Amino acid sequence: MLTRTAVRHLNSPLRGIFRPSVIVNRSQTALAQARSVLENELDTIRSGGTWKGERIITSKQGAHINVDGSRGGIMNFCANNYLGLSSHPEVVEAGIDALKKYGAGLSSVRFICGTQDLHKNLEQKLAEFHEREDAILYASCFDANAGLFEVLLGPDDAVLSDELNHASIIDGIRLCRAKRLRYRHLDLNDLEDKLKEAQVHNHYSGLE
Repeated sequence: MLTRTAVRHLNSPLRGIFRPSVIVNRSQTALAQARSVLENELDTIRSGGTWKGERIITSKQGAHINVDGSRGGIMNFCANNYLGLSSHPEVVEAGIDALKKYGAGLSSVRFICGTQDLHKNLEQKLAEFHEREDAILYASCFDANAGLFEVLLGPDDAVLSDELNHASIIDGIRLCRAKRLRYRHLDLNDLEDKLKEAQVHNHYSGLE
């Protein structure tokens, strides 16, 4: 009997807490607070000069491109399309042929069921070109750096990294088990201090 009475007393305030109107009000308050925090953060980014807006390209990649909202062609100096291969007629035609034969996607990552003979053939040719036994392809240089350090470095190693290294290097180092020592950009005194700190480890690698 006492248990039932206690449960009734507990349930009474809980019913009020979980009323739909109360939940909606709390959700709106939380959303408003989150919006305020995000807007303040965005204002800080804008005032700091690090805000980057998207430029929507409406043409194929090349030395000259069309951008949404701009009149006429614009010279493109920020792409990695150094050799113009992304819109080269032979490359485009080869891509069309590959789409017809292999479809529009791998449907999985390579290590599950996404490896095709195209991958292996290219890796073999790259290995032969560089006179190596084998090669591994990554989707991007960012992914390559993310997967490199975990393989090469263990808990007995130390890696020294410039604080302004590319994000891919920073992320890759975070994934490995080595001692991570980050020195201030172009600060040789700080680098020397980190080198001394690294002496307690059997090996160390330096990344500039």
